[in-house]
This record gives sequence, C-alpha cells and structure tokens, in this order.
Amino acid sequence: MPTCPLTGQAFEPSPEEMALRAKLKVEGEPTLHPLYRLLHLGAFWQHWALHKRTCDKTGQSIISVYPLDCPYPVWHKDEWVKGTDPPGADFQAGQPVFPQLWEFFRKSPIAHNVGVGCENCEYTDDFWHSKNCYLCHSGFECEDLRYCYRTVQLRTCRHCVFSFDSERCVDLINCHNCYNVLFAQNCWQCSDSAFLYDCRNCSDCILSCNLRNKRFVFQNEQLDEVTYRARRQEWDLRSRQVYQRGCTTFDAMMREQALHRALQIDQCEHATGNYLTGVKDCQDCFFLTEQMEGGIHCLRGGWARDCLDCVGMAFQTELCYCSLGPQENCYDIRFCIDVIECKWMEYCAHCFQSEHCFGCCGLVGKKYHIFNQPVSEAEYEARVETIRTTMRETGEYGRFFPGSFAATPYQESLSGFHWPLDRSAAQRYGFRFASKERKRPADTLDASTVPDHTNTLDDDLLKRTFWDETSRRPFRIESADIAFAQDIGAPLPSSYYMTRIQSNFRRIPFTGLLRETTCGKCKQSTRTGWPEEYDGRILCEECYLSSVY
Repeated sequence: MPTCPLTGQAFEPSPEEMALRAKLKVEGEPTLHPLYRLLHLGAFWQHWALHKRTCDKTGQSIISVYPLDCPYPVWHKDEWVKGTDPPGADFQAGQPVFPQLWEFFRKSPIAHNVGVGCENCEYTDDFWHSKNCYLCHSGFECEDLRYCYRTVQLRTCRHCVFSFDSERCVDLINCHNCYNVLFAQNCWQCSDSAFLYDCRNCSDCILSCNLRNKRFVFQNEQLDEVTYRARRQEWDLRSRQVYQRGCTTFDAMMREQALHRALQIDQCEHATGNYLTGVKDCQDCFFLTEQMEGGIHCLRGGWARDCLDCVGMAFQTELCYCSLGPQENCYDIRFCIDVIECKWMEYCAHCFQSEHCFGCCGLVGKKYHIFNQPVSEAEYEARVETIRTTMRETGEYGRFFPGSFAATPYQESLSGFHWPLDRSAAQRYGFRFASKERKRPADTLDASTVPDHTNTLDDDLLKRTFWDETSRRPFRIESADIAFAQDIGAPLPSSYYMTRIQSNFRRIPFTGLLRETTCGKCKQSTRTGWPEEYDGRILCEECYLSSVY
C-alpha cells in the first residue's frame, strides 16, 4: 500500500481507478493521496472574492475574481478573446520544464472571469448562460440572482448555495424545485415555507424536519389551516432578530430532533461518495450533478464522463485527468487549468477554443502550439514527446503545476475554504498566501446598525456603508435588496455577501472523506459525511427510508 509523501497517509488505488488510468493512458501508479490531489487542484480554483481592479490591457476599471497582485496580467474577457497574443518561449532541452513555463506564463494575459453566454452578469464569476445576476459565483442557466453560489436554473433568489430549479427563495442549501421558501436545507418540491430540513413535497410549513407530503405543519405538529396561520403570524420574518431566532431554532432541531440520512445520493447507479444526483459508475466523488458517468476522485461538476482526479469538470466534457475546470465541450485534457472548449491539451492554463497544445497559457482559438508558439501538425507530437522525456527525467511529468502557478492566494481558493491552511503549511505545499489585512474605513457603520425590520427604513439607508467584521469587508444595502426583502417577507442583508454564502455552505458536511459510524436505528456500520455530533441520529439508507417515508 503506497504512502503519500506529502500527507504521510497510506492509500490503496482501487481496481476501478487503475482501469480508468489505463483507459486515459496515464503512466505509472498514483503516488499522492486522493484527498491531497483534490486539495492541490482546488487551490487553483479562484473563489469567494471579487476585486475592483483595472484591466491590464485598457486601464479601465473592472470587477474581477483576480486581485491586484495576481501574478498574471488580467484583461477584461472581451478584450482577451478578441486580442490576446501571449508571449512564448523555446524549449530548453535538459532543463526543468516548470520554471521554463513560468517565465512566459506570468506574462500571458488571462480573462478577468470564467464563463460564457451571459447577459448583464458582469459582477459574477464561473457563470454560464445566465442573465441579470449580481455578486454570484458558479451558476448555470440562472436569472435575477444576487449573492448566490453553485446554483443551476434558479430564478429571483438570494443567498442560496448548491441549489437547483427553484424560484423566489432565500437561504436555500442543497434544495431542489422549491418556491417561495425562506431558509431550507436538503428539501425538494417545497413551497411557501420557512426553516425546513429534509422535507419533500410540503407547503405552508415552518420550523420542521423530515416531513413528506405535508401542509400546515408548525414545529412538526400538524395543525388546521386557521391555527397554522395564526401561529405563523407570530413569526414575522421581516425582522432580522426573528429570522435569527429561526436559525437558532433550526440548529437545535438539527441536533436534537432531525433524522439525518447518512449520504445524499439520489437517482444514481454504482456511485460512491456524497452529494451525488443522477450519476453513474462514479467512485469517491462529491458534489456531482446530472449526467456524470465514469468519474473517480472528482469534485464539483456534471455533464461529463471518464474523468479522474478532476475538479470542476462540466458541460459535455470527456476524458480528463488531473485538471481543474475543463468545461464546455472539452475532450482529452491532462494537467490543465481553466480550459474551455478545448481538446487534446496538456499542461495548459487559461485557454479557450484551442486544440493540440502543450505547455501553453492564455491562448484563444489556436491549434498545434507548444510553449505558446505554433508548430506544424507533422512535427507536433514528436516535439511534445521530447518535452515529456525531459519531464520524466526531472520528475515533473505526471505532476500538476506547482502551487505558485495559482492566480489567487490560497485563502481565496476552493481549497482554502474546505481545507484551510496556516501560512507555514500553505508555503510548505508551495501555495501563495495573502498577508495584507484590510483596514476598516473610518466612515463605515457597524453591521448591527442595519435596520432590523424591512418596514422601518429611512431615506438615508442607501447612502450608508456598513462594515462586516467577520470578512473585514464593507458592504451596502441597495434598492434591489430592499425591494426583494419587502416583496418576499425577509430581513435586509446584514453582512458582506460572501460571509453569508460561506456560512450557508458550511452547513453542508464535507471534508473530502467519509467516516464510519453506526446507524442510529439498526446499529449497523454505515459511512457518512456528518460530524460526530449527529451520531445517534444518522441513519443508513434502508433505515432512513423506512423511518421517514
């Protein structure tokens, strides 16, 4: 059993992994623990922050996921697509390859954000085929969203994470097909409700868990309509204090009353991991949705097949190995970062609509390039094999880019959220670490001074700037926030948007590993992602179905 040289953890590659490695024509056997493979890739996925900066091409002010000190030149995506011409280099035989790549990678412009097919979504990142979305990250076919993360086909929602096909909702966490719901987790087909956990096909319910096909339920007590509406009136969720009391009550319900399904795996065939929907033949994968087939050690994605050790693969992508963000009709991708509509790419980063490229960065619409320089189709493969031979000799081939190639500091990456590291650990793994602490502007007000109730607002509210101490970021209340809160009956936001998004996403238990526990009913061993504090209320799949349905 091999031992990971970086983590010291032993691991055993499965027969399925070795078969997929053979199918992908991956050389040798894995040397790093699967969890570290995900951590390293996730450190290259910029998350959790948008920065005001200038376009390095035009000098115009832009909003970008990349900070001012990004080691790459950052251009507005429109300028990048129509005019990028990154520098290249000649391969120096016998010399380590990664330093050669870095010499011209860091001079190669990259697009200010990721995603295509959007309208009026300038203040977003990783957004695709969406319209009128603001301060959102990772969405597909969404419309009229503000402050959301990892959403698919949502409309007119706020502060929702990892949720799908829902409308007019606030604070959804792993929910599907909901309408007019305030704060819910792991719910499907619910409407006109608030503070629900693990409910299906319910309406007009509040502060309840594990319901099926119910209406007029208050704290898991079935009421008649008149009594329910009278009790519901006592919870004026337009007040932040009342809404926060609902959150506190919800947390107590999760600990003391709710039954917890050990794993969230739905409509899947031969799948292991957690938070999987509609996938087939996937092993040790997390947060995959819809038409994902043949994935092993994959995190975050869907509509892809035959991917190994990948993060963020999506949208008709196939045959990918050890890559971050191959999306939108990618094919045969190895050791790549943020490639879109690309095929037959190896050791490339931030490329669009390109094919047959090795060791390239910042290319748009190119074919047969090595180190950002064109070569003939006839000589391409022989020259690439010469570089591979050198990389095998130096021990570089088969390894992903060093952490220093990441465009953002570790704290602003996907991995920085899921697996936070201190400065020394980040530097030991080769990642950059942000050191500058934001100073509070003198003219900002405490977040606690945001009006408690949406009916007690004054004309000067839109002129004020508030300070979120948790994220150490200023924020403002905008007219769209007021209109939505008053319309749906929710309080105003009272923190920087990312603070609330991260708080919601942390409610989804994920460490990259599953642990063994005992089913709270049958006492048989089961695997789960839930932490130990929920032991005794965690049920295996069979007991969960018999207890809840």
